Amino acid sequence: MEMIYQLEHVNKTYKKGKVVANQDISLDIQQGEILGLLGPNGAGKSTLIKQMVGHLAPSSGTVRYRGASVQTQTKRVAQEVAYYSQEPHALTSLKTWEALYFTGRLRGLTKESARKQTEELLERFGMQDLRHKLLKNVSGGQKRLIGIGTCLIGYSPVMILDEPTNELDPKKRRLVWDLIQERNRQGVTVILVTHNVLEAEQVVDKVAVVNHGRLLAIDHVSVLKQRVDQRMKLEITTSLGESEHVSQCLSALGQWTQIGENRIRTLIEKQDASYAIEFLSKHHLPIQEYSLVPPNLEDVYFHIDDEQHKPDQAEVV
Repeated sequence: MEMIYQLEHVNKTYKKGKVVANQDISLDIQQGEILGLLGPNGAGKSTLIKQMVGHLAPSSGTVRYRGASVQTQTKRVAQEVAYYSQEPHALTSLKTWEALYFTGRLRGLTKESARKQTEELLERFGMQDLRHKLLKNVSGGQKRLIGIGTCLIGYSPVMILDEPTNELDPKKRRLVWDLIQERNRQGVTVILVTHNVLEAEQVVDKVAVVNHGRLLAIDHVSVLKQRVDQRMKLEITTSLGESEHVSQCLSALGQWTQIGENRIRTLIEKQDASYAIEFLSKHHLPIQEYSLVPPNLEDVYFHIDDEQHKPDQAEVV
């Protein structure tokens, strides 16, 4: 399998080293992977991908695309890597169909292919009626869809998407994830920055956890989950004001933690899961609903982050 990206000891600092964005990051991305970059605001994720597309140069270290430094082949990277940034793009003075169509033409599509793909994307986005509206005059979510469309048109072999589902309603978020998976099945490599950990879990192959400018972990989701407490999470939603009473009644199942006004949680061993469900069914308590689930990607993220010591630097971007 071809190696698409190789990052070796990448550092990015500003203000003569006083502001640290990335610290000694090394990782490889293979062709056909969907890699999720997870981390809070200010973790250094956006800075990292800007170096991967050649918009920023590392302060030290190397970012290689298909074996050669990004800085020596910016034209090739621009042609082959479709990049969606959180920042406003330069197409807002165009009509929505023009933003897609001209992007397709710039990627080498014929007029016919560019028109065909433009119409297909507008239909998938439900924006046919807005085709002649200036991009700057549509909603934030609609701008985001068109921006994602400019990455999809022309079938670039690599897509890098920075928070693609922000400002989208649940239906449109699902559509975006579906489109990403469709392209990945066609062989497209995807690097995905997202805060939506639970949704990303349904899409990504591998996860890189980034915080304070450092790469804390990178591996397949299933492997990272093994680092987390392997007990099952039993969460209960009680009737309002009854959480303390229910916790006391169910103390035999474990130590309960309050996670909301009427929500409690405990951890149980996997082999005790059937007993816990049977125990709940025998007691007529003011319980509205319950769930019994294994650790998820959100648990992985918090667990890995908590394992790390924060760096001494006062400022990270």
